[in-house]
Amino acid sequence: MASGIDPSGLSGSLEQAMRLLSQASGAVTAQPNEADGQHDQPVPDAEQMVGRGTGGDGLVEAEVGAFGALRTLVIDPSLSRAGTSTIAEYVLAAVQAAQADERARRADLTAAAQVDSTALTEQLERVSQEAFRGFQQMIGDLDAATRRMDRR
Repeated sequence: MASGIDPSGLSGSLEQAMRLLSQASGAVTAQPNEADGQHDQPVPDAEQMVGRGTGGDGLVEAEVGAFGALRTLVIDPSLSRAGTSTIAEYVLAAVQAAQADERARRADLTAAAQVDSTALTEQLERVSQEAFRGFQQMIGDLDAATRRMDRR
């Protein structure tokens, strides 16, 4: 970032957060090469991050994207006579199965990329807390400056 007045230290916290995110992105997209004795592995595509599940013996199908966001829901028309509570039960089962599938896929892909997501999350939490404290300090400084200007 450009140098300048930064009494709150906010720019340093933001730089650190960007550095951590770059490291995480690099770790996730890093490709092993032949020199490592490993074959190139493609970066996971969006389809690999999709979770799928069914409910009601396949009468309800759900598909979720990354982190469990519902993408599609297909309900067999024959369920229209089953009643809303039965349909709701099957939908819930299908969505939960799809979310579990997505979590398992994400865990497998993360493990394959050798990313320590717990450590990364803890680091980002610390940086976030530092940035928040810096932001509070900056707001306090601006408030004090505004009060001094109002007294003049």
